Amino acid sequence: MKSQLQTKLIGGEFARILRVFWIGMVLRVGLVLTLQATGLERTLKLTKDAFLYDRVGKQIAEHYRTNGGTSWPGRVSGVLDHLYEHFVGLTYYLTDDSMLVVRLCNSLAGGLVILATWRMARYVTDSDTAYRCGLWACFFPTQFYYSCLPVRDAHSTLAMTLVFLGMTALTAGGKRTHVMALPLGILLTAGYRTYVASVLIFLVPAGLFAALILARSQKKAQFLGRAALLGVIALGVAGPAGIEKLSSTGKAGQVMDMDYWNSTRQKMNRGSGALYGGDEVPELGKSIVSTVQGVAIGLYFFFVSINPAEMDSVRQWMAVPEVLIVLYMIPKLYRGFRRIMRYHRFEFIAVLFVAVAITFAYSSVTTNAGPLMRWRLQVANVYIVIAAIGLSRNYAVENRKRPQWESSELGSEQPDGMAAAPPGWQLQPGR
Repeated sequence: MKSQLQTKLIGGEFARILRVFWIGMVLRVGLVLTLQATGLERTLKLTKDAFLYDRVGKQIAEHYRTNGGTSWPGRVSGVLDHLYEHFVGLTYYLTDDSMLVVRLCNSLAGGLVILATWRMARYVTDSDTAYRCGLWACFFPTQFYYSCLPVRDAHSTLAMTLVFLGMTALTAGGKRTHVMALPLGILLTAGYRTYVASVLIFLVPAGLFAALILARSQKKAQFLGRAALLGVIALGVAGPAGIEKLSSTGKAGQVMDMDYWNSTRQKMNRGSGALYGGDEVPELGKSIVSTVQGVAIGLYFFFVSINPAEMDSVRQWMAVPEVLIVLYMIPKLYRGFRRIMRYHRFEFIAVLFVAVAITFAYSSVTTNAGPLMRWRLQVANVYIVIAAIGLSRNYAVENRKRPQWESSELGSEQPDGMAAAPPGWQLQPGR
């Protein structure tokens, strides 16, 4: 009977979020068909990357069709940092250069982000709050829009969400298959954004170590066992996958080079999204004032995205609805952070550590509001979870931790003789 009730509750929750997934997919496919039919992003010049990937994809497809008789695109030197170009080229080769199929695949990746965000949140909090996270992930404007364009953002966002899902499953004692989302996400991130993966291989262990020493939990023994096994697996696949190249490939080899950061800040400060006028870009590391100023301005545009005094492009006006949503979320983030530190510290502090570190890194190196808005998607779903936890006014009363019998279903071990917890769930402060 316990098993039947358990299956019914878990199945009901999944059916509920699955409806959100299908609604999101239908709306995404609708926008894909609209953009494909009208070519609005080309007419309004909404994203230049789409045209670049289209051209490179066609070159790769033609190279396959002619058995190497045509030249390979020079910018694609391997899989690391160019996985999306390979994906587009192979899709074009199989579908006769169909951009529509690429868009639909991107939409599916965007839809899977909804499910991954919900599952991540469900390991931390109650079913209603997790469902709210799925809703926000579904309709978050840039997440919705960029999953309909032929660019890599939906794929890189899914990869990062898998990393966060795997980390949460590891600390929360979740299913082993969900824990394996962590190495899968890092591998995909290495393909889509190598420089991020090169940082993750240090940030993830550091975050997990922080959870181990800064939080109390009865799950630490299981966590250490799984973490050790995951480390062995990672070492086993690192060589064949070429992960050692992360420290020496392009931007990945310069992530700690301050001169490179300042050079990148100068190069990116151009176009309608430039954060500074002329050559006024503050240099990081030169003085405390310039460093604090540069990072603070970057953080503002990371979250707010626009300068109300300089609204001179269609893309900037398109960002206004999301700016309003983010401004609504900010006070909820503070309250959600306090609740996480009180109730869910062990389960979520590692994810929070990685997300905040990436936030500061992007805010420090980027001086253009357009890329910042897109790159924010890689960690946006973590902030969605935090804001959703902070949304409820009476979280300490309304929130219920998962009962022990459900935790067992999710992959953690239940001690012999432990009675099944009743449907009334209980908080465990100080975790």
